Amino acid sequence: MRKPVRRPRAAAKRQVSSRLIELEIEQVGAQGDGVARLDGNVVFVPFTVAGDRVLARIEGQRGDGLTAALVEVQRPGPGRADPVCPHFGRCGGCTLQHLDQAAHASWKSGVLSLHLARAGIGDEMLAPLVSVPPGTRRRAVFAWTSRRGEVTLGFNARASHAVINLEACPLLDPALVALLEPLRVLLGAMVRDGSGDATVTLTEGGPDLLIEGEARLDLFGRETLARFAETADLARLHWRRPGTGFAEPIARRRPALVRFGGVAVEPPPGAFLQPSPEGERAIADRVVAALAETSGPIADLYAGCGSFSLPLVRLGAVHAVEGEVAPLDSLGAAARAAGLAITTEIRDLARRPLTAVDLAPYRAVVLDPPRAGAAAQVAELARRPDARKGPDLAAMVSCNPATLARDLRVLIDGGWTLIQIMPIDQFPWSAHLEAVAILRR
Repeated sequence: MRKPVRRPRAAAKRQVSSRLIELEIEQVGAQGDGVARLDGNVVFVPFTVAGDRVLARIEGQRGDGLTAALVEVQRPGPGRADPVCPHFGRCGGCTLQHLDQAAHASWKSGVLSLHLARAGIGDEMLAPLVSVPPGTRRRAVFAWTSRRGEVTLGFNARASHAVINLEACPLLDPALVALLEPLRVLLGAMVRDGSGDATVTLTEGGPDLLIEGEARLDLFGRETLARFAETADLARLHWRRPGTGFAEPIARRRPALVRFGGVAVEPPPGAFLQPSPEGERAIADRVVAALAETSGPIADLYAGCGSFSLPLVRLGAVHAVEGEVAPLDSLGAAARAAGLAITTEIRDLARRPLTAVDLAPYRAVVLDPPRAGAAAQVAELARRPDARKGPDLAAMVSCNPATLARDLRVLIDGGWTLIQIMPIDQFPWSAHLEAVAILRR
């Protein structure tokens, strides 16, 4: 009889005593917190810069390190700036408003270099950072709660599910900020007690609003929503109950159009778009310029509503692949209306990537995966049974430097050469960073 296998117990968490301590901040880490050392332990202190001498309170653990709350900056380091938002420090949307512009740009490029180095990739091909100014964000997902008809609407607090009642936001287009108070009044009338999200996107036809939450959408409720669409001059208004995929159309006063490569598309309610038109153009321009020399069809993977397919179709036929039906339907309708050579395919590329054989007809490929990256798909791109077939150019767009570096490593090991990687900061004052990598085989 086999003896049962004794499994090792999980290591017990260290007891961390809360105490005040003076610290010298050595650098800003990859998640945006200052990094110091205490008795051989790494300590993470938010809202600090390299060179700060601070008084902090030890609070807990993060991985093998400790976390601390900033109590006082005793001696400021270089690169410190005054935050521009009254909610900074409580709102979880921004973590780096205390860095001046030069320090912020240097840190952003440094984060990408760090992840590349961890993957064994040098930063010789790293282009200068492209920065998108604040005040240009066209899309926001606001959290809301209603208690006895009193509505709190804004973004989640730092490391919390609590909602900060947003009064201003220097990141957002002013037209989004202007909708906050009218939207509070509407939600208070619709929901006495509850919570949810409200996604607002600025389009050519006006704001496009999708509200998610539990509500009795009787005749009176629908009339209330329709009146709001009129008074707020919305393009569209939809309501979706949590856990359902169906967004009920309440009002469609005008088409909610966006343009990619000059072609008008009407995305589905709440569809993913790049947060700013300026950031979207910077990414698309780099992708189109890199693939301009291609002489054959292009595969656009994780195509969404067509932000790359439509600008690229001027170079040749495009096959757009996307896992979600609704955005691909929007792209297909726009392509047919404009008579463009774009074909579409619904396919979950994480579970069923295009194989090396599937990719053989294409001369170039674009990938714009979610934050988790494209591990399964790049593994197929790294394979090439017939050297005479398959893509010779690739453009990879990513909002996660860690998974981008991982995927680039696989491609390089598979015979691809990194030509350039361009960081694009369209997430000011946050730890997020977009990048476009160009590769050739």
